[in-house]
Amino acid sequence: MKTKLAILIAGALVALSCSELKNSIPVPVAPGVSVHDPSWIDKSNAGFHGKQLLAAVPAWNDQKCQVCHGGDYTGGTAGVACYSCHDPYPHSVKFAVATGRHVGYLRSRTFPLQACQACHGTLFTGGPVVAISCEQSGCHVDASGNPKSPETCNTCHGTFSAPANLTGIPLLLSAAPPRDVAGDTSASAPGVGAHQKHLITGTTGKSVNCQECHTIPGSWTDPGHIPVATIVTAGSRFSALSHSSVALTPVVLFNDTLANLVTGNGALAPHPSFDLSTLKCSNTYCHGNWLLLKSSAPAVAQGVYDDTATVIAGANAAPVWNAGSAAGACYSCHGQAPDRYTPKGHIVYALSACSICHGDVVDANGNILNRAKHMNGVIDLVAGFGGPRPMK
Repeated sequence: MKTKLAILIAGALVALSCSELKNSIPVPVAPGVSVHDPSWIDKSNAGFHGKQLLAAVPAWNDQKCQVCHGGDYTGGTAGVACYSCHDPYPHSVKFAVATGRHVGYLRSRTFPLQACQACHGTLFTGGPVVAISCEQSGCHVDASGNPKSPETCNTCHGTFSAPANLTGIPLLLSAAPPRDVAGDTSASAPGVGAHQKHLITGTTGKSVNCQECHTIPGSWTDPGHIPVATIVTAGSRFSALSHSSVALTPVVLFNDTLANLVTGNGALAPHPSFDLSTLKCSNTYCHGNWLLLKSSAPAVAQGVYDDTATVIAGANAAPVWNAGSAAGACYSCHGQAPDRYTPKGHIVYALSACSICHGDVVDANGNILNRAKHMNGVIDLVAGFGGPRPMK
């Protein structure tokens, strides 16, 4: 009898405890049905979850959200993913170390800065959803700690730590690789290549500005720049669409007059082009697509033409953008072979003899003395041979 009574009591206790446990478990909710108040997803309402989480005292703990939405916020028992409304947030998952934190995330999504603005404000200094400035987080600052906008050119490519107050040409130069949009710094990377060789720090010729090969947009949202993610607003829900559907493809237009320089007294008009599949730059004056007519040369300079030559012609090289210095060797633009630096139609001299006529440009060892006088659209001869003259 005592045994039966003990069994009955134990059974009652188990039933009671199971009932209490069951009552503490959230009732399963069908996907799309919210257990929150409607104001929870209304950004204009004081009950909006972003405002509630920011105002929480003590500070909110996202583990409470994970109970229903899953440890990775992709749905969980609630069947509702946080990323259905704002793809990059919660940051703790999307900005993981393994995927390169937020820099890696933005690169993989073709830099959808508009998605950042949706929370952090138009100027990234704090907005209606998140009162946190990207420029005061210890991230978007220059080498001196001065705040700088995430929209500046050198945020995505070039020198990230460049001074925040740069404008004009100095800003554009600071935005040139090394460090392309993929984070590469090696000259062998297509996004890096020979950028620095062509710019003001170049070693062989005239300083080239960014806008001479590319059309520089006034803003990162302007046409001609990277594809811009579209932000769609529907009530209080927002998302970035088509952010990775188009590859980051450079547009090379050769706006510079030097690459297109007409020579040979109008006989040769270059048609510069850049082939994305081969990474070759072709048909530019700069790399040897030029002619010099003997009939246009001063009498004192006509003696350098071969006996039967009526023109001196450049080699018209098509260098590979990321092939290094070998692709831009001297003879590739104005020579006939690795050991012959004189152009076709020109009497062949040793390298040491170039300085006799072009002593303002090159020394007897083939070193460029004055970059401003090399590849500058002019034949720079010393005074004894007529001095500088046009490419005719």
